Amino acid sequence: MTSKIKKIVEKCKKIKGFEIICALVIAVIAICIYFSVNAITNNSNKSQQTNTTQTQNGLIGEIQAILSEIEGVGECQVLITYKSGQDSQEVGSLNSTDNIQGVVVVASGGNDVLARIKIVNALCTLLKIDAKNIQIFEKK
Repeated sequence: MTSKIKKIVEKCKKIKGFEIICALVIAVIAICIYFSVNAITNNSNKSQQTNTTQTQNGLIGEIQAILSEIEGVGECQVLITYKSGQDSQEVGSLNSTDNIQGVVVVASGGNDVLARIKIVNALCTLLKIDAKNIQIFEKK
């Protein structure tokens, strides 16, 4: 078995520039491994950043993330007002859909009719509120 390996090594040594070819192959493999690990690390960081943002912003963060993924909506900001007795009160960190009085959305695609319809449908479904309690504006 070792004699076969020795014969293969001797034949490879006779190839002109064998060392250079081996070095190039090793360099290409190292570069591929580097970029693969780098891509995996970047994807993990993006997922962690998204989860952190949603945790920090609670319900509003989750709604902003969902709405911005809808085609035509683009980047958006959301404000939810809650009923509190007879007065309304801005509460951005609550994770409840109870007592929602109204929702204002400012989105890049806020002037597009189809995007507006998608936003209203999404909010009505997510928050269980009437469409009349939702206002959508175009982001400047």
